[in-house]
Amino acid sequence: MSHAKARFPGAMGPDGFISCFDHLLPESQLRRMLILKGGPGVGKSTFMRRLHALLSEGDADTALYFCSGDPDSLDAVAAPRAGVLILDGTAPHVVDPIIPGARDSLINLGACLDEAAMRPRLPHIRACMADHAACTRRARAHLSALCALKRDGAAALAACVDASRMADMQRALIAAVMPCPREPQGAAAAVPVIADAVTPKGPLCLLTEGAQRRIIRLARHAAMDLTPVLRALSRAAQAAGYDTEEYLDPTMPGSLLHVGIPALSTLVTTGEALSAELTFDFAACVPTGSLLRRECALEQTHAAITRHTQHAVAAMAQAKQLHDELEAFYVPNMDFARWQAIFEETVAGLKETLT
Repeated sequence: MSHAKARFPGAMGPDGFISCFDHLLPESQLRRMLILKGGPGVGKSTFMRRLHALLSEGDADTALYFCSGDPDSLDAVAAPRAGVLILDGTAPHVVDPIIPGARDSLINLGACLDEAAMRPRLPHIRACMADHAACTRRARAHLSALCALKRDGAAALAACVDASRMADMQRALIAAVMPCPREPQGAAAAVPVIADAVTPKGPLCLLTEGAQRRIIRLARHAAMDLTPVLRALSRAAQAAGYDTEEYLDPTMPGSLLHVGIPALSTLVTTGEALSAELTFDFAACVPTGSLLRRECALEQTHAAITRHTQHAVAAMAQAKQLHDELEAFYVPNMDFARWQAIFEETVAGLKETLT
């Protein structure tokens, strides 16, 4: 699976779940969509992993979409060359067929459950689900506070920026990304993508070395929001006919962290995890004198953001533990022989459709 791209199909944000499920595979490429249903522990993630292993044999461009609430589990798999999308259609990202039968199929793994054996555990399951919901609300409250602090910090820093110098650097960035002007090659679009999320394991970024041949880094002050620069780059690329990937910041809805231009094998990132061949220092657009006057407030804001991030992670980790408890109610009551039969029937149907 080392060749597969890794992304999140959605993530928890300050206002609830932020979803990119509608953008995992373009409608024009989609030939089959398999929507898995069933409670925790019925094997949805394992089902997807096994199908991915088969689909990736002839498709070097597959993508694995991990669950931000449990980064060890899958929420979706996309195989563009085959035109296949497989996803978890349960809450908080409920998905139903759009073209039932002809293209989209529901696979109910919950049909493998011994429901009669589970009914005596109903009070325990209800209590566990209620506790899980409470943890989720607590995590969202901390993310809401975090978002407000990030916006306040970004606004304070924006008041210090040398606008002329920022504009010059933005133009230089666009010229460096697209050094050869060309006429538009047709309609281009921006696709929302999520590669960063706050998870039970802490803040995670799924961008990896080798995913793009060319990486350009935008250095910035910790409080600086470079969304206007990234959106300007994305618009310029689209005007030249290049589709772009706009990487969302789930902790601050409406903001971007990176922009990818697949046709140019280029990623422009505000992160520090990847080795870059070129760096633009946007932090230098803030005069030192102006920054010093706000340094104390910005440091306090940064410390508060760190605390709320830690609290959100702790609440999500507790929610993950409760989810594991829920799985313990379901797994012993699964008929895995029936599960295997459904899997084999699904594989046979895919092979028939795709040949």
